[in-house]
Amino acid sequence: MWNRIRALVWKEFLQLRRDKLTLVMILFIPLFQITIYGFLNNDVKHLHTIVLDESRSQESRDFVQAMSATQYFDVQGEVSSEAQIRDLIDKGKAEVAIWFPPDYARELRGGGTAQALVIVDASNATVAGTAMSVAFGVGQTRSTQIMFDRMGYGQATKPKTPIDLRIRPWYNPNLRTPNFIIPGLVAIIVSMTCVMFAAASIVKEKERGTLDQVMVTPVRPLELFLGKVIPIIGMAYAQMTVLLVLARVAFNVPIAGSILLLYASAFLFIVAMLGVGVRISTVAQSQAQASQMSFMMFLPMVFLSDYIFPIHGMPWPFQVISELIPVTHFIRIMRAIVMRGVGLEVIWIHAAKLLLFIAFIWTIAVKGMKRAAA
Repeated sequence: MWNRIRALVWKEFLQLRRDKLTLVMILFIPLFQITIYGFLNNDVKHLHTIVLDESRSQESRDFVQAMSATQYFDVQGEVSSEAQIRDLIDKGKAEVAIWFPPDYARELRGGGTAQALVIVDASNATVAGTAMSVAFGVGQTRSTQIMFDRMGYGQATKPKTPIDLRIRPWYNPNLRTPNFIIPGLVAIIVSMTCVMFAAASIVKEKERGTLDQVMVTPVRPLELFLGKVIPIIGMAYAQMTVLLVLARVAFNVPIAGSILLLYASAFLFIVAMLGVGVRISTVAQSQAQASQMSFMMFLPMVFLSDYIFPIHGMPWPFQVISELIPVTHFIRIMRAIVMRGVGLEVIWIHAAKLLLFIAFIWTIAVKGMKRAAA
């Protein structure tokens, strides 16, 4: 009996050694997971920050320097109006804005209470929570320092609170988790559907031996592609619609922007992810391999797409990889349209990156299909 078991075990090891793709995935996936969990964190730093300084004083500059010293805020420059603040936050070029009114320095020097405003883009709740907490801490520290200075100079035994720091989260003022999570979740679920079904549909034909039969008919490779992916596109749109309706009805997540623009952008994303699935199908030799490769693709989609971990908290190599993932750009589009209500003038850069990815992945997928059919 043991000889038979030993022979069967040896046979399995030989098959695994011959199946190089499965062997690589068995080793790669755990290494990739532990690398991600080891390096990624929610400690967001170096947030892009702009300043609207109507005070033009040393006191306002001292506050900005105190914010910068925390390393959580990187001051990118100054603006001259609230409209510019909104424009830069809408375009994703700024996450935080600091606004000093004209009488900021005058109130501090006169022993009164000076007001300052910190505006945070709360469409990313994780980033917003960190920014608000750190900004509040800086305000408290600066206020305490000034208060002790006033007491030292004998201005008052019980001086007024020097700085009244107001913090305003835009686009998600209550920092509701569903408003932040659900747009990203829609992108993740749709991507999984597209990749898995596209990968399995072609591989299934290869396993059954019907792909060769189809390829010797007048059906062209492009027609075969369209016949396979059009039903998946319809399925993805149906799934997306159900999820958005559920988000609105069950979780009270409003869509602030254009539904038409959202669905048009979704088409680019769906086509991009279908290209990934078709490419997997040209490499995998079985449905099991296709499933394994699809799962391997989901790891960077989930962890490196700004869905769970903020991109700011990633090491720079992961930030580069994140920019190459279509899910990253569609999540940004989803949050921009759903939460901020922006238009094409803001999301066009992400749409352009999706188009570039589509050209790249479908070129590779078509070549792979031609080699598989040869």
